[in-house]
Amino acid sequence: MASASDRSASQEAPKKPKRSPLAGLFGLNNQQPEEQDLPAMDVAAGLDRALRRSAGAAAPTKKTEARGGDNIREALAAIESALYSIDRVRDIIEQAYEVALSAHESQEAGARALLAESFDELRLSINAAVEAVDDRASTLIGKNQRQIDVKLGGKAHYSVSPCRLDASPKGLNINPPNDAFSTFEEISASLDELDAALKKADRAAASYCRDAQYLIGKMQEQASAA
Repeated sequence: MASASDRSASQEAPKKPKRSPLAGLFGLNNQQPEEQDLPAMDVAAGLDRALRRSAGAAAPTKKTEARGGDNIREALAAIESALYSIDRVRDIIEQAYEVALSAHESQEAGARALLAESFDELRLSINAAVEAVDDRASTLIGKNQRQIDVKLGGKAHYSVSPCRLDASPKGLNINPPNDAFSTFEEISASLDELDAALKKADRAAASYCRDAQYLIGKMQEQASAA
């Protein structure tokens, strides 16, 4: 397990460009994940651009509606809303990481206690970000989660799986600093939880972007056949 000092040093090192989970939507789906080192980008904004690109070709008609065109658009809207929330959650996790690192570097118990309060406020704001999504997206990342079944026409359907992303043990599992960061062990445990939470959020974003890529393709196919 890396120590907090190792983490702090890694924060100062040049950051490797973040691979965009939307790479597949922009013609890079033939590359392997390790080859897709793209500049950091807003994943939700990327999906929004992709939806706007295909909106003209996928204008609703009786034929496309019969084949599930509206159902696909509803699922894509839910994914888009979920991605916006995941972006916000990632930002909060990174802020909490900085707070925990500052606590590890502080020798004053009082200062660490104040930082623990800030950490817990950020932790709770993750729940607020998740609760702010619309009802459709809340089934994907909220506590009342269920998969979204998308009708593709006939008997064909596609399922978008949920991934709970609040701070609860069933979600990102980010615990409150009950001892007010009085020990470095508690701080290190919080840093480990944040590491795992960020990875889970990134996996969820990548999965939803793959779902969006597939559904956008189906929507375009239906528009072409209309």
